[in-house]
Amino acid sequence: MSDFYLDLKDTVRIMDFFEDYSDYATPKEREIATSNLKKYHAREELKPEKLVDDIRKFAQAVWPARFALRRFFNEEGAEEEWRRVTAAVRPSTAHVMKRFREGIGAHNLQACLDHDESVTAFTEVELMEIEEVRKQVRHDYWREKGATLDILFKSGQLELKAYLERLKRLRDLAAELPEEYSHEIYSKLERFEDRIFFEGEVVPLQILDEEVQYYLDTAEIPVVEG
Repeated sequence: MSDFYLDLKDTVRIMDFFEDYSDYATPKEREIATSNLKKYHAREELKPEKLVDDIRKFAQAVWPARFALRRFFNEEGAEEEWRRVTAAVRPSTAHVMKRFREGIGAHNLQACLDHDESVTAFTEVELMEIEEVRKQVRHDYWREKGATLDILFKSGQLELKAYLERLKRLRDLAAELPEEYSHEIYSKLERFEDRIFFEGEVVPLQILDEEVQYYLDTAEIPVVEG
């Protein structure tokens, strides 16, 4: 398995991503997913470079919606998510969820899943079940009440813009610095893009700012030729 959340060399996983998040796309953005899925199912040739470019564009396009849902369900909508998920999983899984949440005093479902003891409190099957149901719950809520999350959606758009600006700075620095640094930056870029765009993680902007500053400082170091 790849160290990344989405292996951009794995066509099956890319297609799964298109299918999983199409609900969050506008009709124009959804066409990116639809076009690739049609070709894939028809066993037509998919050019690797274009496919990677398409999945990156698509992931960025649906990120604000995913941000809005994540922020809502982790905060004011925490109980809404909890009720929907516990109602949809198997009764035995719901029982473990409730008991574990009470035991650790968790505010929301995310806190339960992030807790160090979650891997022992739940079986692997139960964790997979919770994640799959949770994904469906968020899709359903977006279809039903996505318009009520407009403020959070716009906040996500601003956050995405800030990410793209900083990632571009890092990419520009990678092109300017000696090879030993550029390889390091490109590796970090790949991981940051994966965490943000594919996993949907909200990475603190300060972390990216510190990376940019580090390499700006590095760029000022004169290269000594031996």
